[in-house]
Amino acid sequence: MVDLTFMLGDDVKAFNEAHPATPIKLVGKAEFMNPGMSHKDRIAKAMLDKAEARGELIDNNGKKKTILAASSGNTGCSLALIGTLMGYDVVIITNKKCSAEKCAHIRTNGATLWMAEDLPTMFPNDLEGVTDYMAQETVLCTNYPDKYFSVNQYDNLDNMEAHYDSTGKEIWEQTEGKVTHFVMAGSTGGTIMGVGKYLKEKKGDVRIVLSDPHKSHLVGLLESDRGMGSGTLDKVNNLIKKEGGVKVEGAGKGELTKIMSHGGVLKYVDEGIPVHDFDCFEECRNIAKKCGLLVGGSAGCNVAASRVIAKRCAEEGPREGGVTIVTLLCDHGIKYMSKIFNDEWIAKNDNR
Repeated sequence: MVDLTFMLGDDVKAFNEAHPATPIKLVGKAEFMNPGMSHKDRIAKAMLDKAEARGELIDNNGKKKTILAASSGNTGCSLALIGTLMGYDVVIITNKKCSAEKCAHIRTNGATLWMAEDLPTMFPNDLEGVTDYMAQETVLCTNYPDKYFSVNQYDNLDNMEAHYDSTGKEIWEQTEGKVTHFVMAGSTGGTIMGVGKYLKEKKGDVRIVLSDPHKSHLVGLLESDRGMGSGTLDKVNNLIKKEGGVKVEGAGKGELTKIMSHGGVLKYVDEGIPVHDFDCFEECRNIAKKCGLLVGGSAGCNVAASRVIAKRCAEEGPREGGVTIVTLLCDHGIKYMSKIFNDEWIAKNDNR
């Protein structure tokens, strides 16, 4: 855990000075320290170990299948690392939004990398008109079941269970049960749902907060489900028409995954906070300058949303036992040197 309390705003600092016995704290779990440089190592190992134990990685002739997975990047890096070490061939499908560094990382870890934009030409009989990388994984694994094993990370409940079994438990133990808020972005939904489930079972009043890039649909879908209307969804759709989609990699979605829908719409999530893409990136740069840590855009999104929660807690007044906000520093910023930490890229793309 990394103590990020000193990065909170002046209002929170003033609150902590006035109420030293019940301070507001922000800590980040340093998932970029994992071998694959992201929290996705957890789900990659869990999903492959369980699939292997069920015999799903072997065809009817006893031959190893090729592991096939759609990924925005980090899960692909982790599957390439772990799948290759387990002795399997690994193929990752991503798209041109994926940073050059993550593409290189996937290949370096031993996997074959396919770009979604190229696959309809590579598989004309299977993928004509199919451009979404998740759909491409499904079609290829359905059409060639003896050749490919579908990781299906967006719908695979082993993903959620990995974070229930490990990340949630670790957060509880590392904070000695003092965690009051958990802030996390969603892509597959595995982290926020798995950790949320674990923490809610331990302490029912823990607040689970979704941090979400401002052009993602997840906050709007959550609000719509909770009877708060469709205003956010309408705003997001208009923004996408004008500006295109989410710039943050590995955070936000246009629709709910099956993991996010498990038991209801984002069952364990109490609220969502939208964060502008470039506020996420600015936060990454702040973390680099003030903490000496390089982290990716989803971590920036998490810290920015955590600031909102901390400010609100300061406005609400002292709480018995204080406030401990936990978030994830999901991946290493070295994967985004050509984007987040590139002044020219920022200047060209920042539309705030």
